[in-house]
Amino acid sequence: MRLPEVFKRQFKDVELVRMSNGDYCLVRPLGLVPGGKGMRHHENLLRLTASGIVSKLWAVMRHRFSAAVVAEATRELARQQVAARAPDRSAQ
Repeated sequence: MRLPEVFKRQFKDVELVRMSNGDYCLVRPLGLVPGGKGMRHHENLLRLTASGIVSKLWAVMRHRFSAAVVAEATRELARQQVAARAPDRSAQ
């Protein structure tokens, strides 16, 4: 199947395929299986089912939340280190 041009620009080398169970998926082909007589490896990027889309959104949100928590902790640690190094000269 052909993907719309918007998706082609966003995702390089991605194909819309129908899997053997009838689900549609966005996959990235990885090449031939060694000794597989024409079988191919692929990376499944997104299952186009309700559960597949919700699962991907949940994973993205979990990743972004954990990254935000780490960034905030790093900023707080940097503030503490700067405050510990700088002497308080306001009392002089």
